[in-house]
Amino acid sequence: MTTRRFALALSAAATTLLTLSACGGGDGEAADDRKPTRAASSTPADSGRPSAAASSYKPATPAELLPAYRTVYDMTSSPMCSHVAWDDPGCGEDLTAAGKLAAAMAESIEQDFPDGEYTEAEKSANHVVKAVNTVRKLGCYGMGSTPPKTDSAKLRELCPSLGTVASLAWLNFESNVTLP
Repeated sequence: MTTRRFALALSAAATTLLTLSACGGGDGEAADDRKPTRAASSTPADSGRPSAAASSYKPATPAELLPAYRTVYDMTSSPMCSHVAWDDPGCGEDLTAAGKLAAAMAESIEQDFPDGEYTEAEKSANHVVKAVNTVRKLGCYGMGSTPPKTDSAKLRELCPSLGTVASLAWLNFESNVTLP
């Protein structure tokens, strides 16, 4: 429920930002001479029937939303956990942020594009979430809420591999969102 509210707030912020940028005129054109920009849609729960103004806007694409989600989830780079200790908390924080961002993007895509326009991006986002959850369940990188039950010698071998899988899942997601 909290994630849905957060995604809705983020969607509203993106709409406001895009709307304000369309009202500018800093590039020498009058606002009326410009092509309309894309903006995030309102949710169906907001009203029973969309207004005429709301229906003229299309939801922001995943590629358009990714920079805003990166800011919200403090993702400045891809989560790369290679060559770090299996219990490195920094890697755990990066993977946690990647998992939360991917989950929010998957929910946004499912909500804004129910016809499956961005199915591959949604699937790859869900792969990131699953990979990060697997790392969390084992307690790698300090991500578990309780101390790991698995022997630390086994985790030294397993966690870097699973961290790499999660990082590769992230890179796949990122390319599915940003490439046409």
